[in-house]
Amino acid sequence: METTLNGCPYLEEEIFLSVPPSHHLAKQKSIALHEAANEPFFSRTSGYGFRDVTDEYCREADFEPYTPIELEEAGAILRLVEMGMGVSFTPQLSLLRQSMPKTVQIPITYLSQAAIDFREFTSGFFKHEVSKYFYL
Repeated sequence: METTLNGCPYLEEEIFLSVPPSHHLAKQKSIALHEAANEPFFSRTSGYGFRDVTDEYCREADFEPYTPIELEEAGAILRLVEMGMGVSFTPQLSLLRQSMPKTVQIPITYLSQAAIDFREFTSGFFKHEVSKYFYL
């Protein structure tokens, strides 16, 4: 998520999918958002900026999030997730709090698997192969 001031970005932070430790997705290193399409989402109220952004991400992943409960307080949302009642979106800055419920934060990928594989291949190539021919 990017926040701008007069068209210039001044804050950019990652958004995670928060799940309870016992959740079937909890062991994944990353998740394509459509994999969570059938999950109940706990979220901020409609019209709140962060909620608008995450709802739009869901629409781009071809689903409308099912939100049985809307809350104002982020800590309460994560406590519901911790209890195994659903999942939520959590911005990176929210994870800096000292007293966080025990949830698992999964990075959300916005690339297709082919794009992810290509990125890993090219990264590996430049990291290992190019160094054989050039001193980097």
